[in-house]
Amino acid sequence: ASLNHPNIAAIYGLEHSEGVHYLILELVAGETLAERIARGPIPIDEVISIATKIAEALEEAHEQGIVHRDLKPPNVKITPDDKIKVLDFGLAKAWSGDRAGATASADLSQSPTLAHTGTAAGIILGTAAYMSPEQARGKKVDKRADIWAFGVLLFEMLTGRPAFQGEGISDVLASVLKDAPDFSALPASVPQHLRKLLARCLERDVKMRLRDIGEARIALQASSLKDEAAATSPARATQSWLPWTVVAIGILLAAASTWIHRGSTTTEARWSHFTRITEAAGEETSPTISPDGGTVVYAARVSGSSGLYSQRVGGRNPTPVVDDPEREERGAAFSPDGSLLAFHESSAVGGIFVAGATGESVRRVTTFGFDPAWSPDSRQIAFASEEVGDPASRVGDSTLYAVDLGGGTPRTLVDGDGVQPAWSPSGRRIVYWSNTGGQRDIFTVAASGGARVAVTDDPAIDWSPVWSPDGRFVYFSSDRGGAMNLWRIAVDESIGRPQGEPEPVTAGVQASAALPRLSLDGSRLVFQSRVAAVNPVAIPFDPSRERAGTPTLLDTQNNIRIPNDVSPDGKLIAYYNIGEHQEDVFVGSPDGRMRRVTDDAPRDRGPMFTADGRSLVFYSTRDGRWAAWSVGVDGGNLRRLAGEEPGAVNVTVSPRGDQFVFGSASTQALYLAPIGSGPAVELTGRHVDGKYFLPMSWSGDGTRIAGILASSSARMGNAGVAVYDLATHATTALNTDDASAVRWLADGRRVVYFASNGTELVVLDTVTLRRTSVDVRLPAPAVFNEGFAVSPDDRTIYYGAARAEADIWIVERSAPAPLDADSLPCR
Repeated sequence: ASLNHPNIAAIYGLEHSEGVHYLILELVAGETLAERIARGPIPIDEVISIATKIAEALEEAHEQGIVHRDLKPPNVKITPDDKIKVLDFGLAKAWSGDRAGATASADLSQSPTLAHTGTAAGIILGTAAYMSPEQARGKKVDKRADIWAFGVLLFEMLTGRPAFQGEGISDVLASVLKDAPDFSALPASVPQHLRKLLARCLERDVKMRLRDIGEARIALQASSLKDEAAATSPARATQSWLPWTVVAIGILLAAASTWIHRGSTTTEARWSHFTRITEAAGEETSPTISPDGGTVVYAARVSGSSGLYSQRVGGRNPTPVVDDPEREERGAAFSPDGSLLAFHESSAVGGIFVAGATGESVRRVTTFGFDPAWSPDSRQIAFASEEVGDPASRVGDSTLYAVDLGGGTPRTLVDGDGVQPAWSPSGRRIVYWSNTGGQRDIFTVAASGGARVAVTDDPAIDWSPVWSPDGRFVYFSSDRGGAMNLWRIAVDESIGRPQGEPEPVTAGVQASAALPRLSLDGSRLVFQSRVAAVNPVAIPFDPSRERAGTPTLLDTQNNIRIPNDVSPDGKLIAYYNIGEHQEDVFVGSPDGRMRRVTDDAPRDRGPMFTADGRSLVFYSTRDGRWAAWSVGVDGGNLRRLAGEEPGAVNVTVSPRGDQFVFGSASTQALYLAPIGSGPAVELTGRHVDGKYFLPMSWSGDGTRIAGILASSSARMGNAGVAVYDLATHATTALNTDDASAVRWLADGRRVVYFASNGTELVVLDTVTLRRTSVDVRLPAPAVFNEGFAVSPDDRTIYYGAARAEADIWIVERSAPAPLDADSLPCR
């Protein structure tokens, strides 16, 4: 009765009458899952939808400390409007042994259970065909017993038959204890990632089994997105959310890219022979290549968990290297001799680990940090305090450190922001990139620490640098050519200064080529090719019942469009894009095409309407650093707002339209400023328990601002939802949800946001702290930045549905060819 979830049948009361205790239960119409399976195997897309809802129900129960213990098809209802309800939590029917006359044709899902009030060892509890091995042995069970039953359920939905069978209950229990499921019975159309999830759930050794049903839920949601992306047919091509074909086209263009080393009498070896290493749906990322150029290691998410996978160049079968389900592994880096792998834990704080090249003997080196880089002598590792997801969306500061391989206290390398370091071949310098006033540039610093030296200094997004093995060049990712591609620049390794202008390596790639790494001899380069889109989606919403309808895609014509606000009359939506070469502000009607409001080189983000709906307030780099600006919805009257406050971000407009608040990208301060003339005033009370408040939405009565808490250290990331009171100048933390944007509802009491990595829509009462997870199947995770919007009547929520596809590629050098004598330069 303590469970409150849209996928769990409710218990409304416990009553007593004439010596009889009874429950008042929710009446759930529709057929049971057992009845649905009786008609035959369920199509994969329907299986994923049903299984996702079951996983969400179990996740809610497990988070409340409740284990179902009797999950089976008769305990799952499918309502006439295709909602899923899980029944009978904590209930078990009496079992006195095998039923007389039981046969192999009997419905095993209806096999009886043994009821008992306790969960002590030696008591068998559950339904035979769905019991975990530890249940069947009468051992004490935990939530992993439910995960086993979930796997059995998944198997049965896909195949139309039970995973474990027998003539009687004892035979079924024996099958559970000794037999492996017949995975050959799975339809050939079941994708590999779904098979892997099934195998993890049905791992007989409880210590090796998937540990958290939330991971299964994430894997299923990712599987749904992969299947949708793979399902684009010629008839649907114009409706595709992503320009998937540009990956192949862009790489073909990249193969034509060549350059000539200046001053040389022979042509420099060309980069040619582009080969895609991975081809699974979803994202494979953070590649590294062994010193001998024969092995590539990369990160991939399988069965809901990110792990490291190894693949021989020319091979097709990736092998897990480090894949701990309790830890998210990314950022692998081979040691200079190829015998070790360093990697980081992808979490709020991170942590640097080292293992053998094939994953053995994993040990922790630091308690925090990301993106490890080896010194040439393998004695030290450089790393940063922040993990980079999207280089365009970074606004905080990260610190660069170096630590001895044996551990100890890390030492700081440079003052100011720095991420993704890489050591030079001589060990003299470290290259990295930094976000300074909204500009992303490459820098070097001496390995002993000290002042930084700029390698690039322009508006382009330059990131993920790495030194060439001969120390002559720094390779990096940049959008300076109009799309994210690989570039290089000559650098004097001894002093870290550039010796020329950047030149393209993969000019023409339209699929965001990034994260380059080279083999020791420089003959092979591995990189990630990624294509992504963020399309606006409208979610019908009933604010009184806190229920949502079916989301509708609004636009497929543009690559990145993030809704951020709705005009007071509800007729216009303000959008912006992020991560593209040109970031601008747009407006458009909810059912029509959008148009640009700004169209120039500076990065414009986070537009919000003024009270009259005629202007937009946003933040921009058009003065060389983040600052607040205003522009008419027709593109006129562009002007700078407020005074010389440092780095304005997260601009939020008051309901009367006469003021705005914003955070500082550099000082972590909070400011209030007039939209007319006048200086900005710093507000006190922004900090709570070492975290600081980022403003997102102003309440309708003008008294409070909703937002998120961020750590004062770049290591911690977002740390919860909070409210700032303008009268008391106090910040109140409401919870620890991982929201990145928050919006008020019209009642001025509740807020709405996306949580769980953008996959969950949440309504929160800021007074009672009642948290409601809205039952809606989002077509893709909400893009994780400051933007989404709510209509003035709360009837529609607009958000950016994000999808991405990323693969690992390798390119090799062809042999250099001599120049024709007639073409030699004059001396």
